[in-house]
Amino acid sequence: MDYFQAIMRLRKDSIIYPLYLLSGPEDYLKEEFLQELLKYLEQRGKSFFLERLDGRQVNLSELMSGVKQSTLFSGGRLLWVSNPPYLSSSKKKENTAGEEESPATRRSGKEHAGEEELLAFLQGEITDSVIIFSVHDVDRRKKLVKAIEEAGMLIDFSSLKGAFLKKWIKEQFSKEKKKVEEEALNELVERLGENLHLLKREIEKIVTYMAGERIVTRALVQYLVPESRQGNIFNLVESIGQKNIKGAFFHLHKLRRQNEHPLVILAMVARQFRLLYQFLVLQEKGLSQREIIAFLKVQPFVARELASQVERYNRHTLASVIAHLKETDLNIKTGRLEANDALEQLVLHLTARGNEAFPQA
Repeated sequence: MDYFQAIMRLRKDSIIYPLYLLSGPEDYLKEEFLQELLKYLEQRGKSFFLERLDGRQVNLSELMSGVKQSTLFSGGRLLWVSNPPYLSSSKKKENTAGEEESPATRRSGKEHAGEEELLAFLQGEITDSVIIFSVHDVDRRKKLVKAIEEAGMLIDFSSLKGAFLKKWIKEQFSKEKKKVEEEALNELVERLGENLHLLKREIEKIVTYMAGERIVTRALVQYLVPESRQGNIFNLVESIGQKNIKGAFFHLHKLRRQNEHPLVILAMVARQFRLLYQFLVLQEKGLSQREIIAFLKVQPFVARELASQVERYNRHTLASVIAHLKETDLNIKTGRLEANDALEQLVLHLTARGNEAFPQA
């Protein structure tokens, strides 16, 4: 079950379980799910007090003993247990020399202490306590994890990408009774990427600015949302490929006005050209764009940009550009050239010299 399915189950069926296991890297969505759960618990007429625990500091036996104790609060307790080692996938089964065992490990007399109590709790109904375990990588081989998954209480919180990311953005606007155009949606993703915290902040800014307006347009996004440095790098490389000196310097100076260090700019440009080279090689091998996206681990919109830009190059050209970028990096780091001057010379070399800068195979 993923995040969207879990939220739908809450909203549609109002089903609340005594225990949840949240697995995956997307902490922002985990917090969203937590707030939804608290809301639905309150709708049942009972206020639950949220208590956060570090799973590395308290073992399972101690946790279940605490759950059995009567609560000091008039309502119930929602126990949020982060990073419990007894549910996580860990590559380090034994401590190496110099590594200190966690307090939970030292206090745990038996590896499986508390499992039977947790399994019994899993089969029960909500009383005064709800437990939420949060891990980055769950170990599906473990008995506890299998039981939780079979009970329908394991929820996957993978990073949102592609259509799932857009669906989440649409829902954020829908909550505010706003509708976002597809072009505006694409523009927002291209400018901000996958960072949900950043996306949420910019969505709130857009909604506040709109007041009574209902439709989020691309023009509005372009006006309110600052371009990411990734977007500016795309534009810089695009201008270089077009041998557009004016455009290349415009985007270079824009990055510098954003207080990007010259070496950071150089590194991002180099990464973009390396991606172009890899994209071209994979494309020549006959891989589909979906396969290339999976291999390079990039967003679909990044792949579209690469597909558009790579048409201007061949392998020899890209290899020459990458070699020149390495030379520029060395000249800056050894003090032969001042960083900003080196960047400007690089842009001139790649845009002003025509076929000399881009030799054909």
